[in-house]
Amino acid sequence: MNEETHLLTSSFNQQEVGNEHPTHPHPHPHANTKRLLTSLHTSMISLGGIIGTGLFIGVRITLLNGPIISLMSYLYISLICFYIIQAVGEMSCYMPLNGSLCQFQFIYISNPIGIINNFIYWISWSITLALELSLIYNMLKYWQWQWLDIIGETWMIFIIWTILTICNLFPVNNYGNIEFIITIFKIFFMMGWIVISISLIMNNGSGSGFKYWNKDLIWGIDYIKVIENPVGSKLINILSSLISSCFTFQSIESVAICSGEIIDVHKNLPRAIKYVVSRIVIFYILTLFLLTLMIPSNDPRLVSSGEGDNDMFSSPFLIGLINMGMSSSSFLLGFFNFIILISMVSAANSNIYFGSRCLLSMVEEGYFPVMFGETTKSGVPLNAILLTSSIGLISLLSKFKSIDIFYKLLINLSSTSGLIMWLFISISYLQFRKALAFNSIVYENLAYTAIHRFPMIKFSYITIVSIVTIIIGNGIVNIWEFSWDSFISCYLTSIILIVGSVWLSMIWKQPILKKVEDIDIFTDQSVHAFK
Repeated sequence: MNEETHLLTSSFNQQEVGNEHPTHPHPHPHANTKRLLTSLHTSMISLGGIIGTGLFIGVRITLLNGPIISLMSYLYISLICFYIIQAVGEMSCYMPLNGSLCQFQFIYISNPIGIINNFIYWISWSITLALELSLIYNMLKYWQWQWLDIIGETWMIFIIWTILTICNLFPVNNYGNIEFIITIFKIFFMMGWIVISISLIMNNGSGSGFKYWNKDLIWGIDYIKVIENPVGSKLINILSSLISSCFTFQSIESVAICSGEIIDVHKNLPRAIKYVVSRIVIFYILTLFLLTLMIPSNDPRLVSSGEGDNDMFSSPFLIGLINMGMSSSSFLLGFFNFIILISMVSAANSNIYFGSRCLLSMVEEGYFPVMFGETTKSGVPLNAILLTSSIGLISLLSKFKSIDIFYKLLINLSSTSGLIMWLFISISYLQFRKALAFNSIVYENLAYTAIHRFPMIKFSYITIVSIVTIIIGNGIVNIWEFSWDSFISCYLTSIILIVGSVWLSMIWKQPILKKVEDIDIFTDQSVHAFK
C-alpha cells in the first residue's frame, strides 16, 4: 500500500473490538447492535446455512433430472456459491456492517437498486418464514399426535411463531447458541445418514449400487413435456436442474449478514468461510451422489402431491432409506424425520434474524423509518424483529380468499429474490475491485482475499451471465404450458426490480450504476482491512 493510501485509510479511527461499532462519521447513524457472536457461533451459522430445508426438501426436483444432469448442475452451482461466499467474505471483512451484503448495493451500485432489491430481499425472508411455519406443522403430522388435531393448525402455527419470535428478542449470542445446538444435531444427522446410506447401498441385495444409473434413467425423465426432440428435451432438463439447484443453495451467503454482530469479524468471518469448499463437497455433492444410487429419477414420490399424503412432506433423504429396505415405521427413520423438523425450525428462526438485519441495513442507509433501527440495551433491534416476524403470520390468514391472493403474490415476489441477490453481490464485487484499483489500493494487501488463488474477477462475469440465463430460463421451462401464475412466479421480481429502479433513478436523478470515482470505500472501512 502506498503512502497516500495509508494516510487515507488510517484517518478513519474505527473501534471494532469488544461490542463497539465504528465511530467514524456516517451519513446515517449506525444501529446500536452488539458484537456478541463468537468464532464458534459464526462457524456454526455458516455451516447451518448450508444444511437446511433447501437441501432436505428442495433436492427432490433436482433428482428428477437423473444422476448425470443432477450432479453436473450441483457441481456448477457449487462453483458459483464458492465464488459468492468468497466475494461477500472479502467485502464484509473490508466493511463489517449490519446486514453487510444488503448495504453493499447502496455503497457500490446505486441507491435505486439498493432500496428496491433490499426491500424484495427483506420481504422474501419474511414470506419464507410463513412457508417454513406451514412446513413445520405438516412435518409434525408425521407422528400423528392427537393433540395436534385438538390444538388445530392455526393455533399450532401461532404457538411456534411466538416461541421463535421470543427467541430472537434475546441478545444475539442466544441466537448463536440456538444455531450452535441445532447445527450439532444436523452434523450428526448428516454423518450418520451418509454412513447408513453407504452401508445399505453396499449390502442391498437387489443389484448393483448403480442400478438407477441405467440408460433409461441416467439422463432423467422428461417430466416437462415440451419438446419431442431428445436433445432439446435434455437441454430443458439441464436448465430445469440448474434452476432447482440454485434454489437448493439459496441463503448460502447469509452468514455475511451477521458481520455487524461478530466479535473480531476480521478473524472470525474468514474462519467461518474458509472450509466452505469441503462443506459443499460433503453435504451437497456426496449426499446427492448417494441419493442418485438410492432413488430412481422416475420415483413418483419425488413429484407426489395430495392432501394427507405424508410423502409430500417427506425428504428424499428418508425416501432413499426406505427404498434401501429400512422400515417406514422404524425408530431411526422417525429420528431422522425429527432432525429434519428441527432444521425447519432453525430455518424459520434464521428467517426472522436475517430478515430483521436486512431491514436494519435499510434503516442505516436512511430508506426506512428510524424507529425500526432502535435497539434495546442488549443491542436487539426490537421493532425490526417484530415487523419481520409479523409478516410471517400471513400464513394464518391465507384461508381468506382476499388474503390468500396477496399471500401468493408475495410468495411469487420472493421466488427469485435469492438469485437476484447473488447477481447484485457479483456486480457489487466488480465495483469493489474497480474502486480499489481506482484508489491505488493493492488487492493483495487486503486482510482477507479469496483462497486458492480463485479467479474472482472472471467468476464475477461468469456468475452474472449464469444467473441472468437461469432467471430468464426459469420462465422458458414453463412457456410451453403457459399460465399467468407461472409467468408471475418467474418474472414478477425482475419486472418490479427493473421498473422500480429505473423509476427511482429518474425521480432522484441518480445513475443505475455508480461511476467508480463516486464509490466511497473509506467511510465504513475497517481498521483491520489490511494485512
